Amino acid sequence: MSTNNIVNVGIPPPQEFEDWTTNEIRFHGFANLSTTRGARVDSPEFSCLGHQWKLSIYPGGSAGSLTGHIAIRLSNISNTGIEIKYSYSVKDSDGHMRIASAFANAESVTTEFGAFGSEDNTKYISNFVQKSRVMELLVNGSLIIVVRMKSTSTEKYIPQFIPTNPINENVLQKFMDEETADVVFEFDNDSSSQSEEHTNKKSKTTQSLYAHRFIVQDISITLAELCKQNEDGILTIVSIADVTPDIFRHMLYYSYGGKVSADILKDNAKDIINACDKYGLVQLKLEAEAAYVKSTEFTVENMMDNLLYADSKNLAFLKEAVTDYIVEQKHNIIGKVSLGNFPSHLVTDLLAAMARGEEYMEDDVGEDKETVKYNKMRVGTLRKMLDEKGLEVDGSREAMIALLKENSAQ
Repeated sequence: MSTNNIVNVGIPPPQEFEDWTTNEIRFHGFANLSTTRGARVDSPEFSCLGHQWKLSIYPGGSAGSLTGHIAIRLSNISNTGIEIKYSYSVKDSDGHMRIASAFANAESVTTEFGAFGSEDNTKYISNFVQKSRVMELLVNGSLIIVVRMKSTSTEKYIPQFIPTNPINENVLQKFMDEETADVVFEFDNDSSSQSEEHTNKKSKTTQSLYAHRFIVQDISITLAELCKQNEDGILTIVSIADVTPDIFRHMLYYSYGGKVSADILKDNAKDIINACDKYGLVQLKLEAEAAYVKSTEFTVENMMDNLLYADSKNLAFLKEAVTDYIVEQKHNIIGKVSLGNFPSHLVTDLLAAMARGEEYMEDDVGEDKETVKYNKMRVGTLRKMLDEKGLEVDGSREAMIALLKENSAQ
């Protein structure tokens, strides 16, 4: 085995990234990963600069990617934010850095990552690199991405333990607490039993879910109306006949600050959407919508059903995903699928999907540049802008844009 000795004459120049922390993330079996647009693969958590991180790739690109490009995302999943410089590189079989991001040099701009759960804890590069180029650099089938980070703080970071505010846990502990509850949601279930004479008889059983008026009244106007206090001040009993107890329980748990798991959202997305749409739990409805879009593979056969469902439940994100699919697959759709039942009022959504992939000159759009700007925005961006203004986010694209324009001065 040979050894390379390096002998320096004089003082060597400083090495690029010399004082940066390097993390090597390996995505094995990269060629077999899903190329569906929006499909994401997350790395395990890794530690760097006293924080926890995740690196995610989109082999088929994210919603804003050009065709054939890979998207990449870095997320801070710690409870505190941090200001850093960072860079990406792709490493080949010889250990050389062959592809670098726009943030690849030591002069890169300083970026602030927010705490986990905030809107700015994640940074995307929608068009990191063409997938065809990456395929040439795989090492035994693995894509190796090197993530470098450097803290911009002059203070030495010393990890500290800071207890979390207990209010969320305290409220969640009151979930289904029968002793303190002042509202009971009751569900009648028919159960079949067989008598000694082997004849079928049906009996009714009642399942009860306990809740607190001051919790549910603030998360839903509909539930607040149902749970009004009785004149005698005793327990309010509300009969629920159109939602299963399990789905309603998930809604209540969410109302108390609980987190509905990704698996539950995926397996029950439509049931949760339907229940939340009826009872006005907007936030959980949007979470279930996002889970449905993530887990659904759109096809020529199911696109119209999904579009009509999205329209019936006011699911702007699902509508956007379906119209994106229609624009991308237009050559496979034209002449093969009847669009006779395509709702005319959804043409605006379809035109918006087409406009997002086009460039335009300001002289071409006349004076209404504000409308053009909003029309090219993603549903997620529109919802974020509305939420920051304290406005309603559960609306169609047209309704959200109109609300933003109406309150643009605020």
